[in-house]
Amino acid sequence: MIEIEGLSHRIYELYCKIRELRPLVHVVTNFVVMNETANALLAIGASPTMSWAQEDAAYLSKLSDSLCINIGTPVKDRIDVMESLMLFAQETGKPVVLDPVGAGAGAYRTGIAKKLFSIAPDKIIRGNASEVCALVDKNHTTRGIENNVAQKEAKKILMGHGRANGETNFTVDKQSGLDSILEFASCLIVSGAKDMIFDKNGGITLENGSSLMSAVTGTGCILSAITAAFYAVSDNGGEAAIAACSIAGIAGELAAQKASGPGTFMAHFLDSLYNMDEKTLETRLKVASNRPGIII
Repeated sequence: MIEIEGLSHRIYELYCKIRELRPLVHVVTNFVVMNETANALLAIGASPTMSWAQEDAAYLSKLSDSLCINIGTPVKDRIDVMESLMLFAQETGKPVVLDPVGAGAGAYRTGIAKKLFSIAPDKIIRGNASEVCALVDKNHTTRGIENNVAQKEAKKILMGHGRANGETNFTVDKQSGLDSILEFASCLIVSGAKDMIFDKNGGITLENGSSLMSAVTGTGCILSAITAAFYAVSDNGGEAAIAACSIAGIAGELAAQKASGPGTFMAHFLDSLYNMDEKTLETRLKVASNRPGIII
């Protein structure tokens, strides 16, 4: 059971642990957000490496403390490296976060997402409702086994990937495919205006964040990388996910208060990640609901 009263303290302990240990987080992400993602990891105290060379994969896999895979720009060579890295991680038990960007929007992306979904069964998966459901053919926009999504719905999936702009109508029942997803993951983050986090024991919903997080590119991808950093210092996928979503969401709120618009938001977001403290976590953390079970 989550002890809500001590939750902010535990999150801050993990945040401090990242700063102490400076875990090396290997991130293979889309071209658009590489710089922002690396800076966000540095801001919380982690050490990023962004290499996607196949020749580098085996060596970096031995060195890194966790792995974040984001399929946002699915060039074939990059996908091959992603698969290799996830297989290396599976062999060594390395923490993995998978971000299935755009899963459900066409057979190509969905096929890639499903292939990677089948590797490294202790990974954390982060996506919006449509992307997550597409992994187990439960996407409400998907028509048939060929994943033939109408162009309008495919566009909606791609536009809704961002952390604060995604769907939140993810119902926890057999129709959602949650049990099937958690056969291949230690934890699931369904991002949107709220962050819903599930493991095999239960779930929790967090309501931190700002609408400005969907006015800039990369906040969802950054959340996945931050989750990988927390997973590097915790062997509990559920608590790593809760900590990452809490830190990112609260940092987004703080940044929005200081920013005059999207142009200044990202700078303030990085500053807020860097300057996070326990009192801020305690006063701002918004736990909307707690489904008994996640152990932290």
